[in-house]
Amino acid sequence: MIPDSGGLSALLGDFAEVCAADGRRAVLLAEENGERCFKAGSYCGFICFTDGTFVEILPYPGGAEARKRLCAEFCRRCGAEFSRYVFEPDTSFLEFFISVFAGETMKLIKSGVLSTYASREENMTSVQGTILFAENIRRNLVHRERLYVRHEVFTPDRAENRLIKAAAKLLIGLTADAHSSHHLNESLSYLGEVAVPRNTDEEFGKCVNTRNTRKYSTVLGICRMLFDKNEGAAFTGKYIACAQLYDMGHDTAPATEIKKRLRTPEPQK
Repeated sequence: MIPDSGGLSALLGDFAEVCAADGRRAVLLAEENGERCFKAGSYCGFICFTDGTFVEILPYPGGAEARKRLCAEFCRRCGAEFSRYVFEPDTSFLEFFISVFAGETMKLIKSGVLSTYASREENMTSVQGTILFAENIRRNLVHRERLYVRHEVFTPDRAENRLIKAAAKLLIGLTADAHSSHHLNESLSYLGEVAVPRNTDEEFGKCVNTRNTRKYSTVLGICRMLFDKNEGAAFTGKYIACAQLYDMGHDTAPATEIKKRLRTPEPQK
């Protein structure tokens, strides 16, 4: 239970309203001894607010074993092997969540991300593909040495990789762990040619389930948790940077940890 006081009150109040509107009992506004307070409902997980405040809700009765159960539940849902990851009792569920995504992404990158053929239109100095005569005249009337063509390129810029990049960009802003941050930076560097999706729902619709894409299943499972509204794990709100909460019945304890300034912003150059 968290008392209704200070800036955290506004953050949790808005989140409680979002939960009520969605019909999901994650955070509840209650009253005890004549004072307003916030209680954990039937969900466990983490909430990261835009000001850096971090709230963690663990299964009852809380503590290291409860956090371990929550981490194991996350791995079960996304398809990761819990035993592959070192569980540190003092590490928050948020950091464990990010470490699994970072680790699975690096494993995927080392095995080789998939590419696809995509159509591209551009000015070139030699004929590749098909010359688009009308556009070529409009663009290159003066520059006769150029040709405007449409051709096929083999690129890693495909839906699965775009979703991974979007997740990496989100999570790198939340982690305070140097190891996870390093892996996420490596991933973003490797996916430099990949665009950041504007609409993640559309990208999920473009993902294909084949023998070749099977190695993406765990990483995409985490991406669905983050972005897919139908997954039921992600929560949004006016002040929410990222929230992952899983319905675990009534087996919850009050929020056990609140942190400010989860990650110190780098100085502007």
